[in-house]
Amino acid sequence: MPRRLRPSLPIRQHGAAAAEFAVVSVVFLALTIGVMEFARVMFVYSTAVEATRLGARLAVVCDEGDTDVKRRMRIMLDALTPDKINIAYPATDCSAASCDPVTVRIQNVMINTMIPFIPLSFPVPDFVTSLPAESRDSTDNGICT
Repeated sequence: MPRRLRPSLPIRQHGAAAAEFAVVSVVFLALTIGVMEFARVMFVYSTAVEATRLGARLAVVCDEGDTDVKRRMRIMLDALTPDKINIAYPATDCSAASCDPVTVRIQNVMINTMIPFIPLSFPVPDFVTSLPAESRDSTDNGICT
């Protein structure tokens, strides 16, 4: 008669692997979500920088009252609202050599994270881009509306 094989684990150990997997998977999932959210926040920071650069490039070649500058900045970054975008134009009676630059600033923008059960929001730093006001005429310029 063949000898009966004994299980390698004692009876009390059944289910231990499942419990260990549960603990490890919760930690791993939390770490993965945290890394993904950190990457998303860094992406929004980078997009905010690019939005201010775009706004400054458009503001240099478009007229002062052109709303297309803010609209196109908002297309790049949804969290921007017109009140969070400040565009400073130089005086109209200056020469090309003595003009202040066109300055575009975004401020007071918040990012809400998408971490489940943990509502966090981070402020986007104020970003400023200034460019020389060489040509502020949008006549026959297809970029401006």
